[in-house]
Amino acid sequence: MDKINTKLVKIDPNNIDYEILSEAALIIQNGGTVIFPTETVYGLGADALNEDACDKIFKAKGRPSDNPLIVHITTMEELSELVDEIPQNAKILAKHFWPGPLTMILNKKDIVSYKVTAGLDTVAVRMPKNKIASELIKLSKCPIAAPSANTSGKPSPTNASHVVDDMFGKVDMIIDGGSCEIGLESSVIDITSETPTILRPGGVTKEDVEKLFGKCDYDPAIIKSDDKIIPKSPGQKYRHYSPKAEVILYKGNLYKIVNTIKNDCKKFIDAGKKVGIMATTQTKDFYNDGIIRIVGDRTNPITIASDLFNELRNFDALGVDIILAEAFDDRGIGKAIMNRLEKASSKKNELGKIKILLVCTGNTCRSTMTEGIMKSIINDKNLDIDVSSAGISAIKGDKASNNSVLVLNELGIDLSSHRAKQVTDKMLRESDLVLTMTKQHKDILLRSFKGLDDKIYTLKEFTKDNKSFDIQDPYGGNYDVYKSCSIELEIEVKKVLDILSISNTTEPCK
Repeated sequence: MDKINTKLVKIDPNNIDYEILSEAALIIQNGGTVIFPTETVYGLGADALNEDACDKIFKAKGRPSDNPLIVHITTMEELSELVDEIPQNAKILAKHFWPGPLTMILNKKDIVSYKVTAGLDTVAVRMPKNKIASELIKLSKCPIAAPSANTSGKPSPTNASHVVDDMFGKVDMIIDGGSCEIGLESSVIDITSETPTILRPGGVTKEDVEKLFGKCDYDPAIIKSDDKIIPKSPGQKYRHYSPKAEVILYKGNLYKIVNTIKNDCKKFIDAGKKVGIMATTQTKDFYNDGIIRIVGDRTNPITIASDLFNELRNFDALGVDIILAEAFDDRGIGKAIMNRLEKASSKKNELGKIKILLVCTGNTCRSTMTEGIMKSIINDKNLDIDVSSAGISAIKGDKASNNSVLVLNELGIDLSSHRAKQVTDKMLRESDLVLTMTKQHKDILLRSFKGLDDKIYTLKEFTKDNKSFDIQDPYGGNYDVYKSCSIELEIEVKKVLDILSISNTTEPCK
C-alpha cells in the first residue's frame, strides 16, 4: 500500500485535549484511520458503517478478509442500532462488564456490512472503558471498527512505541495515550445461543460468567486449533501474537519446566543461537544463561497478562532467535494468558509430572515412610508429582517394617501393601529427581551409575538442611525411634514440595 503521512499525537487520559481528539474524530468521519488506546490493547479504528474505511483496516494490518472486526460503541442505544435484538443474557453481561474488556457476539442488522463481519450474520461489539477510546467514539458520532493495531500475526500493541513500529506510514493518525492497563485483548463471548460461549478468553473469565449464569462453555477452537474453522471472533483461526523469534512453550510441573528450560538453553547457545527466557518473579533466580526477562508474578497473574505482549516485543528488540517460555496456571485470566502463548508458540513441550525416586538401603523404613508421607501431601494438594522408592540393597518383595507401618498408620497412611524394590539404572534415568537418605547412598549411586550427577541429592542436601546430610536409620529401633524419624521426614518432605512448587524459594537448587 502507498505510504500515508501519519500524524503522531499524545493525549493525557487524565487531562484529555479535546482539540486533538476532535481532529481524530474528523478523520474517522471522513473515512480515515486512527489508532487509539483502550484498556486492553491499542486499536486501529475506522467508521464501522463505512465499507471503504473498514477496507483500509484490513490493508494496513495485512489482515485476512475472513477475520471479523470488533465494533466499538459507548451506549446501549448504539447497540440497538447494530443488532437484531439484545437478548437478556447480553443485557446481564453488559450490566456487569460494560464498559470493559468484554466483546459480545450478536445477530447483526443489515446496517452492519459483511466486510466488518467477514461474511457472517453476527457482529462482535464492545464498549471500551478507556476514556480516550470512549470520547473518540462519542466525538466521531459513529461506531468504530477496531482490531488490535499491529501487523497481522504479531503481538498486539500495549503502548504507542509498538504501534509506531508496526503502523507508522499506514494510518492517518496515531494517538499515544500511554500503556494499556490489561494488556490482553477483550474476552469474546457468543450470546447467540442459550449458553454463553467464550470464543476468545480475556479479562472477563469463564468463572466470572458462570457466577451470573451457572454455565459457560469454551469454544472448541480455544482447546484445539483447526484451519477449517470459520472464525466468529478475531484470534480463532490464524496464528497470532507471534514475535520474530521462535517461541517454545514448556508445560508441566514448574520445577521440571525450569530445569528443562535451563538444559535446553545451554544446548541452543552451544548451537550458536541467541536465547531469551521468559521468566517470572518466582523463577528468575533459577536461570544463569540466556537473556532473562521477567513477565510478571505468578501470585498476581494480571501482571503477566499486562506485560506479556510487551515482553514478546522486547525479545524481538533484543534480537533473540528463540524464546523459551514457561506455561501458567490456566484458571481465571490464566486461560487468556495461555491462549495467547499457545497461539504465539511454534513448538510445545508437554513435560508432564515430575518423577521423584526416594532411595535408602533396604526400602523398608526410611524411603518407604518418605514415599508414604510425600504421596499423602501430594494427594491433598493435587500436585503434579509422581513418587516411588527403592533400595540399594533391597530384597524384592520385602514388606515395610512393622514400626514403619504403625507410625504412618497414626498419620492415616497405609503402608501395608508396600513391597520393596531394588534400585535400577532404568528407575534412575526415568526420574527427574533422586533423593537419598544419606550421603553414603548418594555416593554409591554416583559411583555405580554414571551421568546422573545433576539429579541425585541427599534429602537434606536438597532442602538445604545444613545440620546434617543424613537421615538416621531407625532399623532395629523401637516405636519411639521410628516416630522421631517420621517427624523428621515429614519436615523435610514439606520443604521438598515447597521447593518443587517454586513458591517460596529464592535460591536455585541446581
